[in-house]
Amino acid sequence: MIDIHNHIIPAIDDGPDTLDKALELLAMAEADGIQRLVCTPHMHPGRYENDISTIAPAFDVLAAHAKEAGLKIELAMGAEVRFSDEMMFQLRKERIPMIGEWEGYDCLLLELPHPNIPVGIEHMLEWLGKRQIRPVIAHPERNKELMEYPERIFPLVERGALLQVTAGSIPGSFGEKAQATARWLLDHELVQFVASDAHHAKRRPPAMKAAAEVLDGWYGRDVRERLTLTNPDLLTFSLFGKH
Repeated sequence: MIDIHNHIIPAIDDGPDTLDKALELLAMAEADGIQRLVCTPHMHPGRYENDISTIAPAFDVLAAHAKEAGLKIELAMGAEVRFSDEMMFQLRKERIPMIGEWEGYDCLLLELPHPNIPVGIEHMLEWLGKRQIRPVIAHPERNKELMEYPERIFPLVERGALLQVTAGSIPGSFGEKAQATARWLLDHELVQFVASDAHHAKRRPPAMKAAAEVLDGWYGRDVRERLTLTNPDLLTFSLFGKH
């Protein structure tokens, strides 16, 4: 499997606070069946003041130590970008590491505010589209407004947004509403990717294998492979290449 969303780079956001804990989490990801992993620390103005200048050196340290530790998992670098006006400035300055390419568009991993769909999101998506950028919206099933009104995702999808559901939501680790919303999005064939959003070895483990087992029961192996392997492989071709 290929994981396009997680918080494993240490001491840069709300993921592990030490290198040892990060390596433990990487080892767990490898044991969970993840063969390639795009590290995506938060870029959240006012909370996690990251951009490529802080992410790249921290990623290089993690990658070097993972290799020394004998881990086989392949690593690449990206970011989870909070929706904000500052995002446009960061894009113009090329400060946001993309998570791959999709149908000729660069892709960024976009985090919406948890309580609601923000005002102005549709205009932002149109602005991104004109610049050959498509957002991959992280964990839409955990957005409180979408939990109540999942159909409100349609205008975003119509403007080019791709969707990434959190692995833990599928077996119910984030509660019944998140699980039901994930199932609704999957039933309507709106989801392109399932990813771990792993933060911590105990509190927020990868859970990709658990999600895969549930997906096999809901939809069968072909759908599970498309969400956890085939589509992520297409997305991250520019980061990893094919083997």
